[in-house]
Amino acid sequence: MKIDTFFRHIRESFRSLKRNTWMTFAAVSAVGVTLLIFGIFLVFAFNISYMAGELDKQVSIRAFMEVTASDDDIDQTKAQLEKDPAIKSVKIVPKEDGLRELKQQWGDDKRFLEGLEEGNPLPDALVIQAKDPQQTEPLANKIKKFNQVSGVDYGEGVTDNLLDLSAWIRNTVFLFGFGLAVLAAFLISNTIKLTIFARRREIEIMRLVGASNWFIRWPFFIEGGMIGVMGAIVPVAISLVGYNAVLNILDAGKAYSFFKMLPMWPLALYVAGITIILGVIIGVWGSLISISRFLKV
Repeated sequence: MKIDTFFRHIRESFRSLKRNTWMTFAAVSAVGVTLLIFGIFLVFAFNISYMAGELDKQVSIRAFMEVTASDDDIDQTKAQLEKDPAIKSVKIVPKEDGLRELKQQWGDDKRFLEGLEEGNPLPDALVIQAKDPQQTEPLANKIKKFNQVSGVDYGEGVTDNLLDLSAWIRNTVFLFGFGLAVLAAFLISNTIKLTIFARRREIEIMRLVGASNWFIRWPFFIEGGMIGVMGAIVPVAISLVGYNAVLNILDAGKAYSFFKMLPMWPLALYVAGITIILGVIIGVWGSLISISRFLKV
């Protein structure tokens, strides 16, 4: 396609949108309402996925070293573990830090732990995190066989429950999101079909005077994409402004917040990008399907 022809199609699309004001308004409104529902869902979906990821981060293996293990033995074990491609990170937790953590966990009932600093009975430990949380149990069984490791704890029952919950959340979000995207595509494409149907006489005339199918299609493709973009702007703005307000409320009561939400910047990029791209794709797709029936005269 020549550049001047392409710009001609763009100009024609703008004229068409302006000329058919009410049909354009109806199409943009339908796109906007549908994408608003989808945008709000995306906000929830990304935060649920983020929280599921945070749950995965809580899954770790604590390997307790032998009491007789020296600092060199611990360093060697750590270096050996870091070579394993299934392991994401390995952190040494000296027994002094272990005792400090234990006291923090017991809170006001830590009196029976007083005086253990000099003869600390706790072993040094290594905290290991797997790249794939689902591989935590096999990895723990492998670490048990290390010479200087006396025992392994990965919260077997709790870990399994966390991983099952995380997988269930992700699968539910994916299925619901896919269904909502299909519904949005159906509603938006049907609305665009109405705008093209109202101009069927114009298409027939262009076809009769010898215009090629693609020459007729391109302005409608561009028009459908523009409708998708215009219909996505308001839903994106409403979704992000509302989300920012919720973040400010939670930030004001940070001390009482029990969960962490996805920061505004990456979420804004994800929601705006996906919503606008979806609007454009559905707009062009709806134009493609709708105009094909009028190209045979």
